[in-house]
Amino acid sequence: MPESAVAPHATTGSPVAELLVRCQAAHDSGEHLRGVELAEQALSLAHDATDSTEVPQAYSLLAAHRWRLGQFELAVMAAREAVKRWAPLGGRQECDTLCLLAISYSELGLHEEALKCATAAFDKSREQKFDAQMVQALNRIGVCFDRLGDPAQSEKFLLQSLGQARELNDHNQVLGALNNLMATAISAFYHFRQRGEKDLSAAALQRARQYGRQSVSLARRHADAYRLSVTQGNLGEVLGLAGEYAESHRVLEETVQQAREHGYRAVELRSRHNIGEVLIQEGRYEEAVSVLDATLAELESADQETTRMRVHSALYRAHKAARRFEPALHHCEAYHALELHRAALQSHAQARLMVNRIDVEKALMDGERARLEAELQRLRSKELEDEKRQLEARTAELQRDTLEDQLTRLANRRRVDEDLPRIVARALESNAPLCIAVADLDHFKHVNDRFGHAVGDAVLRSAAQIFRVKTRTRDLVARIGGEEFLFVFVDTSPQIARDVCERLRCAVEAHPWEQATAGLRVTMSIGLADVRVGDTPAELIARADAALYEAKRAGRNQLREASTGSA
Repeated sequence: MPESAVAPHATTGSPVAELLVRCQAAHDSGEHLRGVELAEQALSLAHDATDSTEVPQAYSLLAAHRWRLGQFELAVMAAREAVKRWAPLGGRQECDTLCLLAISYSELGLHEEALKCATAAFDKSREQKFDAQMVQALNRIGVCFDRLGDPAQSEKFLLQSLGQARELNDHNQVLGALNNLMATAISAFYHFRQRGEKDLSAAALQRARQYGRQSVSLARRHADAYRLSVTQGNLGEVLGLAGEYAESHRVLEETVQQAREHGYRAVELRSRHNIGEVLIQEGRYEEAVSVLDATLAELESADQETTRMRVHSALYRAHKAARRFEPALHHCEAYHALELHRAALQSHAQARLMVNRIDVEKALMDGERARLEAELQRLRSKELEDEKRQLEARTAELQRDTLEDQLTRLANRRRVDEDLPRIVARALESNAPLCIAVADLDHFKHVNDRFGHAVGDAVLRSAAQIFRVKTRTRDLVARIGGEEFLFVFVDTSPQIARDVCERLRCAVEAHPWEQATAGLRVTMSIGLADVRVGDTPAELIARADAALYEAKRAGRNQLREASTGSA
């Protein structure tokens, strides 16, 4: 469980500011539903605000409360509004809110966006010498790399965050870094264990134990009840993985008791699940089932989807080990049903956010563009032609970079956001055919893990070249994620679009990848959808994305169509 985002602090003065003080207090005490109400009240009075920082503070606090409530898409929307308003003001709170936006993006699976925000927070805090914000940004960058499946890089940044936090004598930041280091070391343990690298997995577990004991000790010393519960719960998981079962049970039972006393419901349920996992490792399957069944009964009404999935997975393994195959099958099916539901919700959230993401980037760039335009005007008046041409080139480069993916030189998501609404509207108005395909290189994380990120980048560039050759110049081809691409086939019927997609898929599969690296093989899954009356760009992309998910679920390296559900 990673360390949570920190809310910005409100100031006193106006009626809006008084609401913000109470909203901050609600965050500190864990009353997040009340905090949302107070933040929204503050925003409703914002037209009377005399302090220019009150509105962005309200949005930042609203995002922090939404995050703690698990309302990640709403947290992103509020944090975006806050970032737009902090951008012209600058300061520490802009960096804090960028970090909050980063961790909210991570929870929605938008890891590249998360890393971009965390890196922006680091650059701004370093430039303005905001030491505490720089430490927090390093922490967030580390968490982003963990979510991207790179625990080694994650640990590197978190250790930098820890070292700088200790120099500042900031125990909150030290505790956050230690807890996240423990979580990352756990991820590394699972990563190495799956690959059969016993020495590396044992070393990762040893580091997790060390980070855990340090973080628990620090939380006790500073009487931080919430963080003590979180760090103890993580440490209990580590001890169980290490085979220290008695100590693991003691720590986890103590965590459950503390969490129950303070009302930390999510921590309590996660710790009870960990108790069940330890019992399974001990071979005490009946006791594990009893603990996990009781936990699941309470989770049904608690809406803790991630923990519910973990409990179903644990019950599946416990029943299977006890050779009770019918209940094992039931929990396996329940787990996959939740996984499909979560993937669908995440896909829809990503589609909605993709359509509106231009707002944040535009706000962050407005200041730089305005400065460049003002400088151009000064140069025109003084007829300094050489300097003027340099600035014009910089302006053109800035505009190009906002619309083009730097690695593949395909269009990027912002280009899609700007062009797709117009393309869809024109097709609907003229009753012309239009198809959209979403494609994903299969098992791309395995390519990076096995061959390295340099080979992964080369694969993306080669795939992009294939797409340029196999599509028309009038079609829009964009990289919209790490290994995810979008194709917009204008004036193209579903039959022709299907043929084009099959040619693209076959070209990727047939490409001589082994000439670049021995053992390298790359395939691609595609989801295809055609425009329907009343479609929005987000709905069209969401249908194509759902078809892509079906292609992956059916075994990958194939095409699925949203209209028929078949290749």
